[in-house]
Amino acid sequence: MKNLKRLLVIIFAGIFIYSGVSIALYLYDGYTSSKINDRMQQQYAEASQVKQAEQSTTNGTEQNSSHLMQQYKERFDSLLEVNAEIVGWISIPGTSVDYPVVKHTDNDYYLNHNIEKQKSSRGAIFMDYRNENVLEETHTVIYGHHMKDGSMFGELSEYKKEDYFKEHAFITFDALEQPTKWQIFSVYVYPPDNQFFKYEFESEQEYSDYLNKIVDSSIYSADVEVTTDDQLLTLVTCTYEVSDARFIVHAKRVE
Repeated sequence: MKNLKRLLVIIFAGIFIYSGVSIALYLYDGYTSSKINDRMQQQYAEASQVKQAEQSTTNGTEQNSSHLMQQYKERFDSLLEVNAEIVGWISIPGTSVDYPVVKHTDNDYYLNHNIEKQKSSRGAIFMDYRNENVLEETHTVIYGHHMKDGSMFGELSEYKKEDYFKEHAFITFDALEQPTKWQIFSVYVYPPDNQFFKYEFESEQEYSDYLNKIVDSSIYSADVEVTTDDQLLTLVTCTYEVSDARFIVHAKRVE
């Protein structure tokens, strides 16, 4: 009997220690990721301010557009030194979504690696490996974990609220070459067995059918016209209504 009690004590002590270590590692991962993101945001913001100042001092001169474009591209220089796989910066004004976007040769790597390529359960915000250039492609897809503290793409779940949907209607994606702006027109829960989530389209009619489906799928109706002439940006994160479901945010390019 004493041996059994001793064994149970050892087992419960082991469980307690394991749980404590797991919680500590999770919290440390969150702290580390937060610090990294803060540092990246500061680098990008400072570079942006410098370039805006340079541009303002040259207004009215003969500085040509190619030089201005070079100034824009230089905003990413310090970030690309951290990770050469950075392809842009995404932000949704008025929200916590404000991150560099990376792209790897598959969609698995950045599920558990941060922007500095360190192991992290929070991963990074990443573009689908099948996408090449957001400026040219019909449909660009970007993924991020749904973190309970609202970081990464955790705040996207707020789009389930109609007021939030109306008040945060635009996405900014700064590609390496130039900035772009997108207007949100559809948000919904994507069931795991739904097969119409497409990346490429063989015809204009196929794209038209797809656009009609995602507009009809939206939780709320947006007063936004969407046609086959529009480029599409899709944000994807986890949601927990059903197992393996995803929450989807669709936007069309307006600038």
